Amino acid sequence: MRTNRYSYSGLIFAVALAAAWCGCGTNPVWKHQTFAFEVPAEAPPANSPTNLVSLSRLTISPLFQTRAFTYRTAENIYEQDPYASFLVSPERTLTEAVRGWLHKGGGLGQVIEPGSALVPSVIVEASVSEMDGDFRDPAHPLGVMSIHFVIYQVAGEGPNRVLLDKTSIEQTPLAERRPTALMAAWHTDLRKIMEEINTEYVQAHPNDRR
Repeated sequence: MRTNRYSYSGLIFAVALAAAWCGCGTNPVWKHQTFAFEVPAEAPPANSPTNLVSLSRLTISPLFQTRAFTYRTAENIYEQDPYASFLVSPERTLTEAVRGWLHKGGGLGQVIEPGSALVPSVIVEASVSEMDGDFRDPAHPLGVMSIHFVIYQVAGEGPNRVLLDKTSIEQTPLAERRPTALMAAWHTDLRKIMEEINTEYVQAHPNDRR
């Protein structure tokens, strides 16, 4: 029984340490917080291309697929927060947000919704290789996001043509060491990434403009 008591005490200590690390331990009663990415609702620019665009696939590295927030504490050491997580799977909430930013930017064309009977002429695939809180430097915590985009044109029965192949990486300093600050940093990361993708596509394909 003594061994079990010590093991239970060790578990309590580990949970308390994790809560203190993310800032949750300052609350009288620890509570679980859930988050989701915001979806921009603004209409696209009036001069958007006439392409029909579909976000066909968004995947996340197995390292960051969990709903729990992930913190990088050393070069190859990661921790998961037992008190902060996504409301739904990270793939689902991030997919909705990316689709919203594609719609708002308007640089690629008109974004169609999943299940639409419309046939897309441009396909977007995205792969998230990193999405974590980087706490390797305790004095300068960062929200990190890295997404690889492949955007290609659908050409009927012929071969598809790649229009843009780019990996975009953003690191945003956290205002404080709390999950709310990390979520805010990820929002900033995603906005900058989507603005970069939109801008580079427009620059690479100026003839798409009406």
